[in-house]
Amino acid sequence: MIAQLVRIVGWTFFPLALLAKLPFAMSVVAVMTSVSVVTHSYGTAGFAAALVGLGTAVSGPIYGILADKYGQRPVLVFTAVTNAASLLGLGWALRASDSQPNVLLICAAALCIGCTQPQATSMVRSRWLQALRHNFNDDVPTRVTNAVLSYESMTDELVFVLGPVVVGVIATLAGVVVPLDAAAILTALGVLGIAFHPSSVYSTGRAKARVDDLGDGTPTQPTTAPMGALLAPRVMVPVAGMLSIGLFFGSMLTSLTSFMETLGRADATGLLYGVMGVTSALFAFSVVALPDRVTLVSRWMVAGAVAVAGAVILNLAPGMPGLVVALLVLGTGIGPALVTLYSIAAEVAPTGRTTAVMSMMATAVTVGQATASAVVGNLVDGSGYRVGYVAVAVATGCLLALSFAYVVVQRGRTQ
Repeated sequence: MIAQLVRIVGWTFFPLALLAKLPFAMSVVAVMTSVSVVTHSYGTAGFAAALVGLGTAVSGPIYGILADKYGQRPVLVFTAVTNAASLLGLGWALRASDSQPNVLLICAAALCIGCTQPQATSMVRSRWLQALRHNFNDDVPTRVTNAVLSYESMTDELVFVLGPVVVGVIATLAGVVVPLDAAAILTALGVLGIAFHPSSVYSTGRAKARVDDLGDGTPTQPTTAPMGALLAPRVMVPVAGMLSIGLFFGSMLTSLTSFMETLGRADATGLLYGVMGVTSALFAFSVVALPDRVTLVSRWMVAGAVAVAGAVILNLAPGMPGLVVALLVLGTGIGPALVTLYSIAAEVAPTGRTTAVMSMMATAVTVGQATASAVVGNLVDGSGYRVGYVAVAVATGCLLALSFAYVVVQRGRTQ
């Protein structure tokens, strides 16, 4: 099966997709780190990070809709160029603010970063789904879809863990503003690489047109669902689930950083955070082995329950040993939850709106992470890292509760 998947998109697709995703995971952390150090204000840094999330929340679904209509390449090229310019612009604003920070200019640059954020993660997933439907004549085996989405979720985990580590290493070696420059370069290389990769033929409308063209020689465009279909509860509940995971990421990283600072080892935060990434990636990929009779909503419930258990351990077990156990358990729940939510999104995406739905899912993670980083960061400053642990429990509790809400939504559709 692996060889067949490689033949469908080409082996170069895999490293390019990974490279295109990395700046997405670096942006919020790089903005918070650089702005907080230069302005000496965590409040300003949190506000700037929130603006990145706000811009992404507004622009992400729009880019997805445009990609569904016009194809991914023009959207990716536009966002790659403008986002790289925005990251470099914030770097310039911070370097010019050494003596007296221009908060308005900094915040404007942060908003531009969010508004131009390339939706590489969602478009890679959408491209995979369209490629599978084309090569399997729309009858894609469930195990193949699960394998692809599990792999993508595993790489998401990798970049979410690797992103903060890369920012920390570059900031330590080259200066606190340099990660913004690095993110700009990676955006240009990775996102433009994906934009011009041959697999770009697999985007909504194009792949279907190729299949239809095999018949009487006249390509036809598939019917596209109205935009209002994107707001249906069966779509919005999984999106809310992804928002909960984003809130978890932001709360966990912020509180973990604060905890490590109390030990005088803030530089080791990324390595400890990686402990969670190991089990998360491992169990995300293990979802492929689950039989089809285990429904997606059941997987969501179990994954949410495991994540809640990890949050309980985090809040009750003191010291480093308890923290490590909690991170391992949290990863065991969060990884499968990511895969499951994307699988559900792929199933419920309205006709012709696959990229839009995937963009909404990816955007929800970024918005959640940025919001939690800003809010929890300020709470932790005043009350200590344990407040962040409570925020982690709230985020995982929401993830579990939304699985039950999704059951209600599904039952309402069948009645």
